[in-house]
Amino acid sequence: MEDYLKDALGVETELRSLAPDKLKSLPIYIVNEYNFQLIELYRQDLLLVFVRNHFTTERLKKHLDIIKATFNIITIAVINQLEAYNRLRLIEKKVPFIIPGKQMYLPDLLIDLKEFGVNPRNQPTSMQPSTQLLLLYHLQVEYLEGVNFKEIAKKLGYNAMTISRAANYLQDIDICTIKGTKDKFLNFHKKKNELWKVVAPLMCNPIKKIEYYDIGWVYEPFLTKSNINALSYYSDINDNTIKYYAVETGGNWKIGGINLIKAAPMDGKVCIEEWKYNPARLTKTDYVDPLSLYLCFKDSSDERINMALDQIIKNIKW
Repeated sequence: MEDYLKDALGVETELRSLAPDKLKSLPIYIVNEYNFQLIELYRQDLLLVFVRNHFTTERLKKHLDIIKATFNIITIAVINQLEAYNRLRLIEKKVPFIIPGKQMYLPDLLIDLKEFGVNPRNQPTSMQPSTQLLLLYHLQVEYLEGVNFKEIAKKLGYNAMTISRAANYLQDIDICTIKGTKDKFLNFHKKKNELWKVVAPLMCNPIKKIEYYDIGWVYEPFLTKSNINALSYYSDINDNTIKYYAVETGGNWKIGGINLIKAAPMDGKVCIEEWKYNPARLTKTDYVDPLSLYLCFKDSSDERINMALDQIIKNIKW
């Protein structure tokens, strides 16, 4: 650790053990999970928390928050090895960490360095809609391994450059490898159910904008049913009297119907969701695909909805 900080930042540091009596302030389950060392960096004391066991990003963040609040000191996780997608999760949650010899991310000190500090990290920390659509298509509609980028672009309605950027992102976070030279292909590293567990935390809610309308009827052939209507289709949850439809951004022209008047949510009879990608690309039914629907509701605190989401994932045939 001392050598890495010297190589990366050009500063001399010395690790010091945290006094045992100080550890009595922490819950015993946290003390048993980590080793603790103090260093001084840029005239500021920092607490290094060396991770000893397997962890999840959520649990690590929670533990670091407790440690930081207990000692009122900048607290940094030190991890020997970490997959690229887990690094991405930690960065998204602004969890400071150091992987000795490889990377350090210290947002409180405005430090974000990779590979001995020679290359500043410039990779986007959130998945783009085009990348999300590509993965969801691969998981639910058609296996995309062995399909060249040009053909993938045609299937998804994007240009080849957009697919190339999506593929580079997925390769950067160790989801797949790009094969070929003239014709390029994706080689995924995991089976579909394993891939979903890795990428789901990186994916965003596909809904960009919501509008409610007081409307007598809509012309449905161009629309895809969504929200609670779709949730009741895929699970045992009860449906709603409001009719929900998903369209791609700018797709409100597809609504059709009569009495098209914007309304407040409680007064609306129809709700139109503009999505960040085209929902029709991912389904062969009248309803949005189950994984996109999961992403729409994944942050819900409603126990009934969470039970419905569990049912949806359980019923997917990977």
